[in-house]
Amino acid sequence: MQKLKAEGLKTAMLYVDAENPLGALRLYESVGFYATNTQIAYRKDVENSR
Repeated sequence: MQKLKAEGLKTAMLYVDAENPLGALRLYESVGFYATNTQIAYRKDVENSR
């Protein structure tokens, strides 16, 4: 973060898996990140689909 700030950036953003079971969200929050919105993505595998 210090390097980003030194380069003149004012904001850092992460796109993360909101359902991450490993506690990554707590890590991000512990260093000052906070959630601003939630997105939902739909997916369908077509390889073996009709």
